[in-house]
Amino acid sequence: MTYDNAFDTAVASFVNQYARNSWAFDQVIAFLSFNHLLKGGVFMAMLWWAWFQSGDRQAIQRAHILSTVFGCIVALAIGRILVLTLPFRERPLHEATLSWTLPYGVAEKALDGLSSMPSDHAVLFFALATGYFFVSRALGFVALAYAVVCIALPRIYLGLHYPTDILAGAAIGSLVVYGSNRYLTYRRLFVYVATLPKTKPSYFYAAFFLATYQIADLFENIRPLLVGLVKLLKGVLA
Repeated sequence: MTYDNAFDTAVASFVNQYARNSWAFDQVIAFLSFNHLLKGGVFMAMLWWAWFQSGDRQAIQRAHILSTVFGCIVALAIGRILVLTLPFRERPLHEATLSWTLPYGVAEKALDGLSSMPSDHAVLFFALATGYFFVSRALGFVALAYAVVCIALPRIYLGLHYPTDILAGAAIGSLVVYGSNRYLTYRRLFVYVATLPKTKPSYFYAAFFLATYQIADLFENIRPLLVGLVKLLKGVLA
């Protein structure tokens, strides 16, 4: 649909005036935005660092980490449902009315056909940053700053999202993970799961590694797997 939000149009137009002024700058921003290691990899390094911190608060910190991972999965599911159910929204680089100048390093057809509202990147990384505040205030601030500077702003600059796409995704992720940490951390199921690293470490860490790997990879490998399973199920039931 044609996009006529004055705030988004003003911000997008302001940012886009700097595109293609520097090949090196654009390439760095594009590499930062498209490289999973510099996004999910960094956040999962923070998570594993926090997981193995020793001290009197280790048990509660681990419980909050588990609540955060669970909340991230729920938040991403909500975000994906909204992407599929809300009216389709073109990304800035595909919006004809903006006369967008494509920065160096971005393909003209990047993410073409995928609605931009809300940003799944914002959902995930602001959810993680919110959860990290429950573990360590300092870690939370570092994660939040990284999410803003290295993930959110580059996606606006490259024309992958409007500011309100980012704000909506950030709100969804933050609220869901705040709720999971506030209301689920001390529930019986989470207390039980928090004991598994000691009682059944081989099972727990195998599953936890796969979960954090998928987060680091932004679930890119599991999405086609789920789509394939749905198609297979439809074929069997047809």
